[in-house]
Amino acid sequence: MKDFRLDGQRALISGDSKGLGAAIAETFAEAGADIGVIGRNTAGLHNTKRLVEGKGRHCDVITADLACAEGAQRAGDKALELCPAWDVLVNNAGIAAIVKPILETSQAEWDETFDLNLRSVLLLSQALVPQMIARGSGKIVNISSIGAFVGSPGLSAYAASKAALNQLTRTMAVEWGPHKIHVNAICPTVILTDMGHAIWDKPAMKEQRELKEKRIPLHRFGEPKEVANVALFLASAASDFIHGVSLPLDGGMTISP
Repeated sequence: MKDFRLDGQRALISGDSKGLGAAIAETFAEAGADIGVIGRNTAGLHNTKRLVEGKGRHCDVITADLACAEGAQRAGDKALELCPAWDVLVNNAGIAAIVKPILETSQAEWDETFDLNLRSVLLLSQALVPQMIARGSGKIVNISSIGAFVGSPGLSAYAASKAALNQLTRTMAVEWGPHKIHVNAICPTVILTDMGHAIWDKPAMKEQRELKEKRIPLHRFGEPKEVANVALFLASAASDFIHGVSLPLDGGMTISP
């Protein structure tokens, strides 16, 4: 269907060296978009570039450390140098590597999480949105987490940063909606990226995985393509009256008794 296509559009996606970012980039390319990818892992970004080019689309690579304010600002400037008119921004870069109780979480670990999960979204959006406002159109998709809605033992910094991202999404939607810029967030549960498989396929995690999957009415974790398909929907004209939403993508986990 035409409304689900991105033909002739340009989409900038952060955190594209693997996992969700690579899946979103490939899916958007299949829908007709040219892509810009941002991340720290140059080799991984070029792997994503090959996926995009395999779909017959153009792909720009921007190597940047988005956890650093200067790096995020440079990435935004470079994106506008490569293309002055971006139609879609997907803020996907994030970190969930710090797993500690609240009382053991250091200030540096807290700051590291918020710098990438929240500040990079602000800085990339500040860079790209002015040209969207000037043209009177644009789509922003923020990749959040179901952890924004529930208590997440050991993931205090991550969950708090994603809850803040959901609130930032709502404020962006209120401020930029009058300019016909649509802003939404996706909040997935566990997604079986390569990293997800590495964690949850371990024999030692079998019991914990079974318990977690039982909490999900569909009794399984998600797949990267399922996140990418929702991102495509929110980036396309098919979602033009969906605005300011933080959408759970959790197989029904948050509504299960």
